Amino acid sequence: MRYGYTPFCMTEIVFADKKKLWDTLESLDGNLVIIVSKSSVMRWEFENQIHHMDEKTRARGKSFIWIDSVAANPTPEDVAAVLHRIGGRTVDTIIAIGGGSAIDLAKAIGAFKEMAGCINQEIIIDGIRTKSYMHSSFPDIIAVPSTAGTGSEVTQWATLWDKKNKVKYSLDTPELQPKLAIIVPELTTSLPSTMTLSTGLDALCQAVEAYWSKHTSPLVQEIALRAVELIMENLRNGVDEPKNLQARQRLCMASTLAGMAFAKTKTTACHSISYPLTLFFDVPHGFAVSLTLGAVLERNLGHFPNDKRLLSSFDQHGGLNTWLESVCREVIELRLPVFGISAEDLPVIVHNAFAEGRMDNNPVALTEDDVMDILMSVM
Repeated sequence: MRYGYTPFCMTEIVFADKKKLWDTLESLDGNLVIIVSKSSVMRWEFENQIHHMDEKTRARGKSFIWIDSVAANPTPEDVAAVLHRIGGRTVDTIIAIGGGSAIDLAKAIGAFKEMAGCINQEIIIDGIRTKSYMHSSFPDIIAVPSTAGTGSEVTQWATLWDKKNKVKYSLDTPELQPKLAIIVPELTTSLPSTMTLSTGLDALCQAVEAYWSKHTSPLVQEIALRAVELIMENLRNGVDEPKNLQARQRLCMASTLAGMAFAKTKTTACHSISYPLTLFFDVPHGFAVSLTLGAVLERNLGHFPNDKRLLSSFDQHGGLNTWLESVCREVIELRLPVFGISAEDLPVIVHNAFAEGRMDNNPVALTEDDVMDILMSVM
């Protein structure tokens, strides 16, 4: 039997400015779907480029579809709506320009595109549960992240949310990893401070959780540690000086490094506890994961390799909790009541905090009582 090799990263990663971005995209020769919200196109002044790309693609006899609306947390219903727009047309390449939601939407469309003409949200949900999407052929996905946080541009996962039934769905297959990630730090300069902070904290948690994951390795730890250092050194500058391109570039680099790290390990307790915070209380993902980072760190110390190196990187900034307070100052306080969560709400969070493949990936096995104590510490 031949050994099943798993490449460390299958995504080509390119740093570019806006001109190089469009030079690259306009050189594509295929049937294209581009996902980028209309508001983002207006903000970045991309109208001419979108229309020019449309004309060039159609002149070659190919199809071009612009999906100009992207939900903050895409649902199976959102995916079905896009697939109905695509209909029976061939799709070779899906380009996502935006945050993690745009990239997740692109991945979900790629997973279910073969059923585009006769699909609804029930079929998508059933396909996720049975993993029938893993037998499809996949288009190339090109990811252009506009935030420095999710790492989705280098991972094989996509997340869909069912707010009505309070369920989070995950797609997971190597074919969903983007073929190309084009990192354009300039796109992140238009982010509001809360989004810069939230996405930066998401990347920090991804890196830290990759570092202490049960599946970590020396190489993963080196990559994760560099991501942690870049975020802790630059996130406050990104919040205070939105047009600071040097800080933005370093945060983009940190986000991609964090994505590469947790792509090999998956995340752990902080992400697991965060899911009900977002599903039930609409806590933005970056804040939801970072709320419990300090308390989970306390429990994990001494139970994963090279823990003192990670702790040292925090100590350079006065400790993790001190740094978190400093970076969040005048933007938001990382306390549950700030998000409308009271002590009476904690049992439902605890009950839904044990996501398979996340909580059991934590180096220390946490009980429901442990999770309750962790949540009480941030009340």
